[in-house]
Parts: sequence; C-alpha cells; structure tokens
Amino acid sequence: MKVAVLGPEYSYSYIVGLKVFPRARVVLCDQIGQVFREVEAGSAEKGIVPIENINLGHLRESVDGLLENNVRINYSYTMAIHHCLAAQSQDYKVIISKQEALDQCSAFLAGKKVDKRNSTSKAMEDASKDPAYAAIGSIEAAIYHGLEILQENIGNNANNATRFLEISLKETLAQENARTSFVLSPKGDYAGLLRNVLNPFADEGINLAQIESRPTQMKMGERFFYIELDCNLQEERMQRALVDLERLDIVDIRSLGSYQLVDLR
Repeated sequence: MKVAVLGPEYSYSYIVGLKVFPRARVVLCDQIGQVFREVEAGSAEKGIVPIENINLGHLRESVDGLLENNVRINYSYTMAIHHCLAAQSQDYKVIISKQEALDQCSAFLAGKKVDKRNSTSKAMEDASKDPAYAAIGSIEAAIYHGLEILQENIGNNANNATRFLEISLKETLAQENARTSFVLSPKGDYAGLLRNVLNPFADEGINLAQIESRPTQMKMGERFFYIELDCNLQEERMQRALVDLERLDIVDIRSLGSYQLVDLR
C-alpha cells in the first residue's frame, strides 16, 4: 500500500505514517495539497495530513484540501510535538523551518533571524547541506540527517500536539469514539444563518467539536463551513438532525465521513 505524506523523510506527517502504516510504501510530497491530489488520483491509497495544532488551530492548507477534493476521512491521530534545534555546529546564521513550527517556537526565536521552508524535515535536510542553517523539527529528523541537536523542547507550549487526518477515497464509519465531518455550503447569506445551521445538531445534543469558515473563491463574502461533530453519522440523533437541516434548505451538505479519534501521545 502507498501512503502519501508531507516530506521529506521524518517530517511529523512521515512519523505518523510510519506509526500507523509501518509496512507501507511512503510517497513523499512537497506540499499538503499534493497529498490530497495523490489520494484523489489514486496514486496513493491513503494520505496523512495535519489538520489542527493545539496552539495555532486549523491548518488552512488542509481545510482547503478537504473542501476542494473528493476524499473521505478515515481516522484522526493526535501526536505530541516536541521541537528541537539542530545544526552542523553552533556556528549557524539563520534558523529555518515550516511557518507553523516557527510560530510554535516564537518565544525561543525572538530576535533571531529566521526563514521558511515547506516542512520541518525539509529544513533539517537543508541544514545538513549548509552549515549556515539551523533547523527546527523533530529529533528523529535531526538524527536521520546527522545533525547535532543543539537544544530540545524549544516550543512555547510543553503540551504541544498536532492532530493528523488519515484520508482515502473509501468511506469508513467508526462506531466508537467517533467524530463526523461535513462541508456545508450556504445557499444564501442572512443574519442568523450560522445559528440556524447549527440548531438542529444542538437540539439533538450533538457537540460541535470544530468549525472553520473558508472563502469559496467564487464570490466576495461567499464561504464554506467545515464542521466536526462528536457523533457517528449512523446514529439516530445525527440522522434526525440532518433531516431537520435539509428541511430548512439553507445549505448544501457534504459528508466527509465518520472516523475514530486515536491518541498517539
């Protein structure tokens, strides 16, 4: 089986992929959007994408990927994130990493010169080739690239964690510890729209776990809603809520599947 992840080797997505699919062939992607395209094209049976960080919230690229691609969510994995600083020596000039990792280490980086890379593992790779760079990323990536670990646990939050989604073209319907994601496309815009959209779920006692609003890029002010609900798609209360929402005829509803929440910490 092929699993697409954001590379190079020993990015956090890669590490999750190894934990979940230790025997799979890993397809390394340069961008999160490429992971979605590999799965949608059938070039990889599964994909691993980061969706939410405990400090920074949802990752825009992944939310957009869910909105724009015909994929299903099969699992959600939460993994602890402990960033280190690594370089060939102490004589580095610039610290490099993915923007999200730089943001998560902002206190440590105050007053230091930084530059962005597409992934933390790409930063480690570049640091292994150029002594002017120090990289922020996983300890595993630093060891893989033969770098000296200059400092561990440099993140702002000792409880830092990121949630990753396993995506594929196949539907799964988790029964235990289940969450269901939807893309909701409003048919119009008026005061109280979002309240009316969410009321059917609240009336059934279904917890709204996450919500994200993203522009459709078709018309100014027009937006999609990505929501996550703590309930299985097949539960009677979820079915009743969806019937009530459809009766209102205020949004188009696309299910991204029900999936199990797995904690890898």
